[in-house]
Amino acid sequence: MKIVNIVATAKIKGGFDLTLLKNRIKNVELSPRWLKLRLAPENYYIAFYRSGKFLITGIQDFELIDDIVARILEILKQAGNEVDLESITIHNIVLVDRVDLDMALEHLVASLGDTPVSYEPEQFPGLFYKDDEGISYTLFSSGKMIVTGVKDVEMARKGIERFKAMVTS
Repeated sequence: MKIVNIVATAKIKGGFDLTLLKNRIKNVELSPRWLKLRLAPENYYIAFYRSGKFLITGIQDFELIDDIVARILEILKQAGNEVDLESITIHNIVLVDRVDLDMALEHLVASLGDTPVSYEPEQFPGLFYKDDEGISYTLFSSGKMIVTGVKDVEMARKGIERFKAMVTS
């Protein structure tokens, strides 16, 4: 199990004047609803919203989140914004893992019966499954799987164990 992306939001008290930020921060792009920044050198994607929230994607380690937020707050301070951090929330973790498959995906789908699984190889080469916890799995014939919809590593670990048991039994 390997984390490939963590999606988090941070919220400051008050909001953002996106036009003002656009004029004061280098290398940003303004859209009608948000301001986009690529945080160098790692190229994390940051989206600022008028509400005072900013989204961060591209993180692969939980231990980096506080540091990245601190860097963003410093950029905002240098741009003349008052920043008082209210919260940081993890919204989604994307993981990759592998499972040893002993049958083709077509046969696996048939063996799973009435479970919420879909596989349409003419449209996409992966099997889709969403469990009762809201975790989504995309499984490829190579055994590689992508897992989304989790908010903590323990939830992911348990979900992956259940999914692997289901597709290998």
